[in-house]
Amino acid sequence: MALKENSKITPVIGLQWGDEGKGKGVARIASSLSKNDLIARFQGGNNAGHTIWHKNKCYVFKLIPSGVFGKAQIHLGAGMVIDPFAFKKETLTISKETPFLKRISVSPHAVLVIPTHLLLDSIGELKKGNNKIGSTGRGIGPAYTDLVGRNALRVGDIFQNDFQKRYKLLTEQHKKILVNIYNYKIDAREFKDKEKNFFLGVKFLKTLLIINSEKIVSETLNRGNKVIAEGAQGTLLDVRFGNYPFVTSSHTIASGVGTGLGVSPVKIGGAIGIFKAYVTKVGEGPFPTELGGEKSAVWCRDKKFVYEKEIFPNPNLNSKDEFEQGIALRKAGNEIGAVTGRLRRTGWLDIPLLNFAIKINNATDLVMTKLDVLDGLKNLKVCTHYIVNSPRQGGVNKKTQEILFDLARAKIKCVYKSFPVWKGKLSDYGKKLPSEALTYIKFLEKTLGAKIIYIGTGPEEHHVVERYW
Repeated sequence: MALKENSKITPVIGLQWGDEGKGKGVARIASSLSKNDLIARFQGGNNAGHTIWHKNKCYVFKLIPSGVFGKAQIHLGAGMVIDPFAFKKETLTISKETPFLKRISVSPHAVLVIPTHLLLDSIGELKKGNNKIGSTGRGIGPAYTDLVGRNALRVGDIFQNDFQKRYKLLTEQHKKILVNIYNYKIDAREFKDKEKNFFLGVKFLKTLLIINSEKIVSETLNRGNKVIAEGAQGTLLDVRFGNYPFVTSSHTIASGVGTGLGVSPVKIGGAIGIFKAYVTKVGEGPFPTELGGEKSAVWCRDKKFVYEKEIFPNPNLNSKDEFEQGIALRKAGNEIGAVTGRLRRTGWLDIPLLNFAIKINNATDLVMTKLDVLDGLKNLKVCTHYIVNSPRQGGVNKKTQEILFDLARAKIKCVYKSFPVWKGKLSDYGKKLPSEALTYIKFLEKTLGAKIIYIGTGPEEHHVVERYW
């Protein structure tokens, strides 16, 4: 996949609720990069789950950018929150397959996730009961909260003489919250093990190159090399512009590259926006095109994959029951959370949400993944508009393609357009696409006002059809 501008950063952004295939997209780009180019994560923590099939083996990247199988430099940026032990385990596991430790660097401004952050996250989510938002329990939210509250420990602090003292002070603050507010009794032995692992991770961090994100990005651009900014999660999970409060704790959109890497907005070029040929969502919150509606949302919240597989061993992708159809789509796409193991809710592609994501990210080029998952469908549907009951207009129904401020409270009816589906398996068509797939793609390009440059036709890096090059 070619990149147009060496003088600007190219953000790679998910345009839905995450899990769009950003990892595969970045891996594909990385295969064409040189050793002087750079791939940088700019936000999030190990709540990401970028799944890549490389040489017939599956890898899940949680903290490390997904381009390690190429030659480019790898950087964990200032906008990230890093669990040192999780980072150590992931790094050492992947480095057994490909030597990249000499190519990786970390920003001193990235926030550290300490053991009590994980407790605050998981216990705090549990205490919310029916009002939980679907946190991964990885300590991400509490770590960002400490950053905003000016209490956080950052990667650069591990080299300071008073690090141990500051760690203990912050840990005691967190323990008071756990005991006095959440009424949670800490298991001393278990917590001691977590602290031991944390400091093993800190020791590992000290062996790596620690460098300001702005410095490494600017130096790369000034040499005339390329910079890819890899996002985690998706646009609709952005802490400010996503479907609040069912969001993550950081800025997942292209604008977040500026603060996440410490660079001027003028250095950020058009984004590559990645989306699935359908939609999935993990966790709570609104999902207008969900197959099975509320029944599906509750099922995915309460059930495990093993149970679903037992109850629905052979779900029908063309079932008249939308709930069963959603299960079949989940099975066909292997839509199980890479980090959490949770069932992903499934539904039809949503043009209003996709339009919003494209505009807010300045996504000049699009990548559509998992088109092959729709093999075998008799009728492919796309939501083109919403019919919204507007209380401001006296209950008048209004047709719109705009995203709504409060999607969770809006009364929406989706308007769908249907498309015929190709015969057989998409992968059997090689590097060409069947006419039915092209009709669907060209409709999306016209409706969204952007080019779809790359179509995923299978799980591995080479399962792609490239266009416009």
